[in-house]
Amino acid sequence: MSLANWVQSYLNDDSFKRIEDKIKEAETKTSGELVPVIVRKSSTVGHVPVILMLLFALLFFVFDGDYWQMEFFDLPHWLLIVIDFLILAVLVRILSPLPFLERLLTSKLDQRMQVEQRAINEFHELNIKDTKGATGILIFVSLMEHQAVVLGDEAIAKKLKPEVWQEVVERLISGIKKKDMAEGFCEAIAMSADMLSEHFPIQADDTNELKNHLVIKE
Repeated sequence: MSLANWVQSYLNDDSFKRIEDKIKEAETKTSGELVPVIVRKSSTVGHVPVILMLLFALLFFVFDGDYWQMEFFDLPHWLLIVIDFLILAVLVRILSPLPFLERLLTSKLDQRMQVEQRAINEFHELNIKDTKGATGILIFVSLMEHQAVVLGDEAIAKKLKPEVWQEVVERLISGIKKKDMAEGFCEAIAMSADMLSEHFPIQADDTNELKNHLVIKE
């Protein structure tokens, strides 16, 4: 399948088959329904170009850029201002979409809150809450923020506290850092299945209620 540019560094076409096979294997052990999701970003970043513009303007004035330009270029002052503005606009346009700058210029608290809210939204949009035994589980990664969330439906939440998923989250984040999300997801799925199987073993009449594939969203 054709992958968006932003995800190609982390996944290839074979990744989907690996993850699908791992979900199928995991769901032979548990009645839980595992849904892996990866999104480009969760945080709003409209402030990033504004901050960059202000930072560049500040540097320009701190280093007296206006003086040096008039020294080296025999151009009208108004024209230099126009040229400066155009150069600044181009720089901001090029730099502001870079993920590391989006992370750098967005507070950690805002990132965490927005990633968690996006995970909750996806949990509902993907109908993970609608499984018969309330045993759906979302394994969620937000790439820009380098953050992950694991959300279990009502039945799972009653048996397993949120902190037990921390190692699963760490495996997912490790996959981001290694730029191998397939491995990160496969390890996270296997670990989740092992934990779920203790409380939610596979049943004789178990049916597959959610698709066994990786969901990719912007």
